[in-house]
Amino acid sequence: MKKKMISFLMAMCMTVALAGCGNSESVSSGSTSVAKAQADENGNYVVNGSFEEADFTGWNVTNIDDVTEELDIYTRDTDCYEGLQSLHFYSGSNDINFTAEQTISGLDEGSYKLTGHIQGDTAGDNNASIYFYAIVGGEEIKADASLNGYVNWYTAELSGLNVTDGEITIGVSVTIAPGGWGTIDDITLVKE
Repeated sequence: MKKKMISFLMAMCMTVALAGCGNSESVSSGSTSVAKAQADENGNYVVNGSFEEADFTGWNVTNIDDVTEELDIYTRDTDCYEGLQSLHFYSGSNDINFTAEQTISGLDEGSYKLTGHIQGDTAGDNNASIYFYAIVGGEEIKADASLNGYVNWYTAELSGLNVTDGEITIGVSVTIAPGGWGTIDDITLVKE
């Protein structure tokens, strides 16, 4: 009987102790509970915005129609805006057509600014479509970008993103003819 009681008390203590672990706050969103968004030391709410994880942690990367031949994390600091890794894309004989996005929930109401960096080449494609975007309150807002050569970084910014329901989806879309290539890095979302 004593062993059962001690086991029960230990299980209860562990449950109470584990319930207090972590530093996550949550906010109520209607009938569901959403984890409060956490900014890093620079105030950036994007998870893995500089692609320093070994995989696409935080990102939903979609290779549309599976045409993009290379779509991966590139480890070469010369091809990065910040850090040692970036999102790399290339196709020699197929089109490039992909998006990378993430939804950030639990944000405080207010105005936010999205910034993204991209470099590379369109291989002469005058109809290339490259842009960063934010979806706020059901509306998509875009900032066009361009590829201007090796490590000639283009910085796209979207400011005044007015979050009222605690959620924003941010991302980048790239559509280029065969031969295009580049890297994307250091995507940030900060409160203005």
